[in-house]
Amino acid sequence: MAGYPCPIAPLQKNMDITTKVIDLAELTERDDFPAFAAIYSADSANPFVLSPTTMHWSDSIYLSRLDDCKLFWSRQKKKLRCKLAELFDPLLRYHYGADYVAVFGNHPWQCLWYLHYQLRHQANGIYLLQSRLNQNIFKTLDWDCWFAAQENLSAHWLALNARGFTEASFHSRQARMRRFIERIGVAMPHDMNLADGNAITRRFGKWLGLVWQWSFNDANALHGFPWIRLAPEKLPVVKRDLEYPVNQWSSIELLLREDFTRLCEQIRQNDSEHINRMLWQITLFNEQKISVELSFRHPYSLHRDMPGFDTALYQARYIYDDLIAKLQARDSDLDLPASMPFICWQVEICERVMLAPVLWDLFAQEFDEIDYQQIMALQNKLPLAFECYQPDASFYPEQSFVRIPVGSHQQQPVDCSPWSCSSADKPLFYYQSAQPIETPGRVQKVFLERNSNQWWLGEDALQSIRDYFILQDHNGRSSWAYRTQDGEWFKQGEFC
Repeated sequence: MAGYPCPIAPLQKNMDITTKVIDLAELTERDDFPAFAAIYSADSANPFVLSPTTMHWSDSIYLSRLDDCKLFWSRQKKKLRCKLAELFDPLLRYHYGADYVAVFGNHPWQCLWYLHYQLRHQANGIYLLQSRLNQNIFKTLDWDCWFAAQENLSAHWLALNARGFTEASFHSRQARMRRFIERIGVAMPHDMNLADGNAITRRFGKWLGLVWQWSFNDANALHGFPWIRLAPEKLPVVKRDLEYPVNQWSSIELLLREDFTRLCEQIRQNDSEHINRMLWQITLFNEQKISVELSFRHPYSLHRDMPGFDTALYQARYIYDDLIAKLQARDSDLDLPASMPFICWQVEICERVMLAPVLWDLFAQEFDEIDYQQIMALQNKLPLAFECYQPDASFYPEQSFVRIPVGSHQQQPVDCSPWSCSSADKPLFYYQSAQPIETPGRVQKVFLERNSNQWWLGEDALQSIRDYFILQDHNGRSSWAYRTQDGEWFKQGEFC
């Protein structure tokens, strides 16, 4: 506990030491996922380690916006069953060595402020502002650290041509604020954290008012922070001029597969290279240019998908089908081909993140039966996100399952065998909500079961009773329906 800023009372004789250890551990157990990170390293060769959205703050400091890869990192953390620090530390060590300093928090300014404090104390490693321990230290940061973190603010506001900002006026307001806090004897910014941002703005100007809001606002919105996205090096691009117009997917697929191979050659099959977005710029037969985006829910390794490139081609096929349908609807009254031919296109990688190979070495360990890599690969291929459910203790079908995060461990707090047995005569396809129907006439009715759910909670237990039937019409179509004790009928599903 050396260096801890607050005095700690001595333990009493009869105090349970085990309890105190647990309480101390709880100081680091908050699991809110941070939105930003500030990373200091003398070797900043690869700024896109944690996110494709990065800002170059100063010579040795980069800011990363983790929200853009939050789902991916959350899945990796879940698979390893580790804390965020344990997840990110081997990656940052791989790229920056052991002397890096990284601060994670909900706002880039708070990360920078705390980073300057740690640099002043010659610290290294990872610091999470979500932890109670670091929050307590954060509250003790002094004014010198607060003003020191503002050193590069002027340069970024000037680079953005911020309206009304002048460097001389900003420095003058800083000096005025320093004199004010010396006069009133406030030791640290947190002693004034209840001061309204508007009050700081009125006394010391708009720009220091913004800094004050960033300092104590836990929201992850930038709120005027001068974020300048770092443009990556020239990204791989492939152009194709077609010898003849094509509009059939079978032909387009073969040509795109060749183009993806050429993209792989440009990135030299770098194991760290993962793609978030690709841009497909298409020129139609009528010279119209259309740009569409191939997006991946998780960072996607193009060269690991060789030679078939199934994931990228799935995304391209969804875009192709959607584009052709829109063009046909738009041009239905014109004398144009049913599917407008393509005459050329360009495929460009427009957003990527560099993930160290050590990441995949960590994830190669088999912790349980869940294959997270397969889950992420499947999500990248599908046009819609998929969902995961587990059984719940209820005889009402619409309440017999609950949604859980994809890839999480299913827990069965009760014996589900009665519900599993009763599901044998239930259909595969359910309606989202039961549909009222008229009393069945000349249809075959097959009684299945009578059930009720938590009848003891209602005033009238009979109202919770349902009689379930299979209704088969003259065409042989079977529906799943129930009758209430009031004689009302509802259809809840269909049999194949």
